[in-house]
Amino acid sequence: MTLIRVPLIAMTSFALAFAAGCGDDGTASSSETSTGATETTGDASDTEGTSGGTETTGGTDTTGDTDTDGTTGGGQSWPSPDDAPSYDGDAYAGMQIYDVEAGLWLDELALMEGLDPVRLVFVGEQHETPAIHELQRWTLERLLLRHGNVTLAMEHFQADEQDVIDAYLAGDIDSSTFESMSDPWNGYAMYWKQLVDTMKIAERPVVGLNVPNEALDGIYASFPTPPLDVFNGWDASFQYDAYVAPRPLMSWDDTYQGYFEGSYDYDSHGKDWGLTYEEALDYFTALALIRDDTMGYHIARVLETTEDRVLMVGGDWHVQTGIATPDSVTKFTAEGDYRLITTATAGTFDTIKAASYAERAYADYILVYDPI
Repeated sequence: MTLIRVPLIAMTSFALAFAAGCGDDGTASSSETSTGATETTGDASDTEGTSGGTETTGGTDTTGDTDTDGTTGGGQSWPSPDDAPSYDGDAYAGMQIYDVEAGLWLDELALMEGLDPVRLVFVGEQHETPAIHELQRWTLERLLLRHGNVTLAMEHFQADEQDVIDAYLAGDIDSSTFESMSDPWNGYAMYWKQLVDTMKIAERPVVGLNVPNEALDGIYASFPTPPLDVFNGWDASFQYDAYVAPRPLMSWDDTYQGYFEGSYDYDSHGKDWGLTYEEALDYFTALALIRDDTMGYHIARVLETTEDRVLMVGGDWHVQTGIATPDSVTKFTAEGDYRLITTATAGTFDTIKAASYAERAYADYILVYDPI
């Protein structure tokens, strides 16, 4: 196994290197991408671990007869993790990249080449896990360096806060004002700020995806009316009309509800509401669908109205298998072909690699790491 470590680089170096590595069209130059340069952003927390020329030693060149689906143009793959490169960061060590379909270990260039054919990439997370959020930033930085025209789409902001997000990225408000006005998830500064600040440095958009809390409050206030009945009753005069998916939403299918049921906890959600298990399952499946379709709609809008690539970060449940948010995107655009990335520790890798639902693997790629 080749261990890749590079010196720490300050946040400002990312902006300089990003500009130097991009041509007039915003795409990374061939020399930049072939070396796999590392850049850093975030709360002055620098990323270590990117590949240099040494990572290509001993691997299979995936140019031509590819060992990995969609991987061409110089990336390397290995049958054994012992031979593949690994990457270290501040919160993780020994990260390696696994191609689920091919059953091969990749270098970072092969991963980027595997993502090239699509405009939409999802990176799932176990919320509030430092190593995973740093790996999301690792992926985001490399997409920015390779393509430039990337939009970051986030579960962690409500869609009606978009004007505040835009104001922060434009430099019109400072960080503390932004955090007080944008109502991000608890723990934003510790876990997700590094992603937003990466985009601020790169001067690229961030899109808030989630259903406004006030809209959800309206659904809860109408209990026991089914959530979809409430949602589909909102017309164009609804205050949050522009921030939720177009109505009417179609109900879920058996695959969606079966996938949801695998993580549903009746004791915590519905048992004390006087609902039977079946009634509660339907109620909370509907809430999940409203979130997924709203997030999918906002992603689709970016794909339809720009030429950007989109990196979406959100909970693993919304990402894994593609049944939830990824498939929701395809309801609103024909541009919704996607790739899925999830994470695993060395201890959970075999389980994640083997896992599937409705004959769909959890992800196309797994970033396997040891937390620090």
